[in-house]
Amino acid sequence: MKQYDQILQKQLQEKDGIGSAFVFEGEKQGTYFLFDETEICGGQKDAWTTACFDLVKEQKNGAVVHLDNNAVFVEQFGGVARWVILGGGHISLALADLGKMLGFHVTVVDDRKEFVNTERFPNVDCLICDDFDCVFDKIPDMSQTYYIVVTRGHQADSICATQICKRKYTYFGMIGSRTKVAKTKQNLLAAGVSQKQINTLHAPIGLAIGAVTPEEIAVCIAAEIIQVKNSKPRKNISEEFLQTVCTQKSGVVAVIVEKDGSAPREAGARMFVQNGKIVCGTIGGGAIEQHAIKHCKKMEQKQNMFDVQRYVLDNKDSANLGMICGGSNTVFFYKI
Repeated sequence: MKQYDQILQKQLQEKDGIGSAFVFEGEKQGTYFLFDETEICGGQKDAWTTACFDLVKEQKNGAVVHLDNNAVFVEQFGGVARWVILGGGHISLALADLGKMLGFHVTVVDDRKEFVNTERFPNVDCLICDDFDCVFDKIPDMSQTYYIVVTRGHQADSICATQICKRKYTYFGMIGSRTKVAKTKQNLLAAGVSQKQINTLHAPIGLAIGAVTPEEIAVCIAAEIIQVKNSKPRKNISEEFLQTVCTQKSGVVAVIVEKDGSAPREAGARMFVQNGKIVCGTIGGGAIEQHAIKHCKKMEQKQNMFDVQRYVLDNKDSANLGMICGGSNTVFFYKI
């Protein structure tokens, strides 16, 4: 199923959302496909998966459906969540690191080479150096984009704001004084942007926590973005996780496909294990994760490509995890 992760990674970079279905138990174990609102768009496509698509396309994230004695796990992913930081100053430095730490795809844009380069931003995903009125053709127009306007001047702010309002986004925030923000809003109205859309602009940007230093301002902006993101929760899978799995030659992925009771993580939680050690991800820590790690290590030494294990937390395990009662997880394992 390594191809599954590769196709999923590609689709998430190109689409605002994608559905995933894979068989974790039954004679078709390991069969998978990806789908959008209208059709199968990746993976296996035959009579059986077409029939399965009709069952899963309207299912919620984390659902399990059954077809011909096969258990199918369904996920609904949002596209890659992207931070686009317009401006390469001190606040951007802190924002870029925070964005990566929080699992976002991070782009930094500035029109000065000395402010947007790999020495200054070694960890971001994309650096763009160009005039602000030219850069938006280089930025994917995706709905799960969080625009953060922290340029050095009013003119660049207005250029960015006008372009952003022509695009899809989840969040649009702009730093600046009340006077500068008011002037930018006037320019947007004059450019034909509706008052309703202007009201989506977060300015002043960030949560009001009395931030002073660039690092503190970055934290208040990140906190507001988290607040907006979590107000309409969507299933996301870490781009770092997918990149790791897609570039490794061997290992085992463990995915929770069913949860019951107070087990610590929801269906869809993943970890990648290599040589008996977690490389990335988690399925919750504690007893279940430790049992799963041991099983991954056994699988690495065997021929079988897939397996399913059910783990039940007894009262002692639950107490060790700080839970009142026990729970269980069904975990699907596949080798890459």
